[in-house]
Amino acid sequence: MTRTLHAATDATPTAPVPTLAEPVCDEFAVRVSGAAAMDGTLERDVDGRWVGRLRHISAAKVRPWGLNSLMDDVQLLVSELVTNALRYGDDGEIGFRLVITLQGVLIAVNDGSGRRLRLSVVDEESETGRGLFLVAAIADDWGVSPDGTTTWCTLRTAPVRR
Repeated sequence: MTRTLHAATDATPTAPVPTLAEPVCDEFAVRVSGAAAMDGTLERDVDGRWVGRLRHISAAKVRPWGLNSLMDDVQLLVSELVTNALRYGDDGEIGFRLVITLQGVLIAVNDGSGRRLRLSVVDEESETGRGLFLVAAIADDWGVSPDGTTTWCTLRTAPVRR
């Protein structure tokens, strides 16, 4: 499905995290917690270490399945979803999940917050606010779970021609 960028800004789709068709080739899930600060609060991943780690892990998971054509998109989508979750989640803890099947790749990030992420319209001077716009433009499908805690996206593999 090809979307125009204008259509991507119309609404944030609400949908449960999809189940990709079996068989699952590879799956990776991890819970990431912020480090405890001196005052007992959780620090956000301000230097982006977890974003970089999850990008690296995702690339290492995608590469053996011959999905190199999806590599850049997977890494960009991981960056955007993980950054949003760490920045806007409630308690500095997120759940990250990457599922690879023969039909595609699913990336899901749970930030524990019931606040639904929304596409925002930003002006050309803004330095932030384009993350979900990129997700909507690149992913084949994306959405936010009905309870608002999980943002997910999928990329489909190209059909095999015989």
